[in-house]
Amino acid sequence: MVKTLGIFADKPTASTGMAIVNANLAHHLCRLDDELRVIYFARFGQDESFAKMGLPFDGYEVVNCVGGVWKSVLVKDIIQHYKIDIAYSEDDWFSAYGLIKATKQTKTPFYFLSPIDSLPIQYEARRIFKECKKVFVPNQSYRYISNGVYLPHAVDWTIFKPVRPKASEKFTFLWIGRDEKRKALNRAIMAYEKIYKKYDCRFVVRTNWGEGTLSSFTNRYIKNKDLPIIQDRMMDCPHEYLAHIYSACHAYICSSKAGACEMGILEANACGLPTLVTDWTFMNENVKNGKTGFLIPVESYDVQPKVKKLFGRGRIWGNISIDRLAEQMIWMIENQKKAGRIGLDGLLWVRENNWENIAEKLFDNIMES
Repeated sequence: MVKTLGIFADKPTASTGMAIVNANLAHHLCRLDDELRVIYFARFGQDESFAKMGLPFDGYEVVNCVGGVWKSVLVKDIIQHYKIDIAYSEDDWFSAYGLIKATKQTKTPFYFLSPIDSLPIQYEARRIFKECKKVFVPNQSYRYISNGVYLPHAVDWTIFKPVRPKASEKFTFLWIGRDEKRKALNRAIMAYEKIYKKYDCRFVVRTNWGEGTLSSFTNRYIKNKDLPIIQDRMMDCPHEYLAHIYSACHAYICSSKAGACEMGILEANACGLPTLVTDWTFMNENVKNGKTGFLIPVESYDVQPKVKKLFGRGRIWGNISIDRLAEQMIWMIENQKKAGRIGLDGLLWVRENNWENIAEKLFDNIMES
């Protein structure tokens, strides 16, 4: 008997981590078994409600839906219209209320993939997780969830791979991401500031320049200090283009204070770049220290105030050491052949994981329903 799986996520062509993960899972899930019909409900696909007919895309069906947090009424209508047998979604736990309510009303088994970027896991999150059939997490925090299942992430090797020569003979560091507090771009910039006058190296920063207060402050800091940072504006683009950006550089910096699974680390390794990453809980799971990159110690901690928003209180983040990051950047500049070999080992290590095997694990879990 054919079962219909409804995947609720950002539209598969979006340049978001959610879209990347779920588009890859859908691609492989629909090829695993003829008894599973995969319908991808694409958030931000249209201005209101949902399309009453799906369109073929990469082997599965895509149904365009309105953007924003999933509303229970909308999800319930989707489940009933498309006769969904199993529901699955990825989102932050505090955005799951509509999905939980709709699947309970329709008695549809609900499987949830949620990024836990730091500890402790809050009571409110655990209460939400108990309403799910299973909760998939891409790091070891799954051990702290009663119905948690480890579901790592991977990269598409046909896209993320070395695709071009380096853009410059000068050793070039790369940083990619939104300029927000958690990403700690400022600490990477201050590390570069310590070394660039003595060591002839380049630093490319691809971010949302000028969007928001923090990004504007960062831009002013660079201009006032006259730092020779190459500023690349982040925008939606094909993943093939991102592979060119990675491949053009020599090493990747991920200075994030916390993260569930920073996809940039995997993508950079897949393109042959060694990585410099914060050595803090969950951040350190995707680096083999000294073999695929380097884990940089933290020098202090951020504890999110308990009086803040419900979803942020009490979490502990780690601040990467600016001095130790600068030291490791110097080592790479002075040992470029060794750094290149580490990047190659990172490529081989990342390829030990693939989306097909991850989709099979997801399939085995959801088909228990």
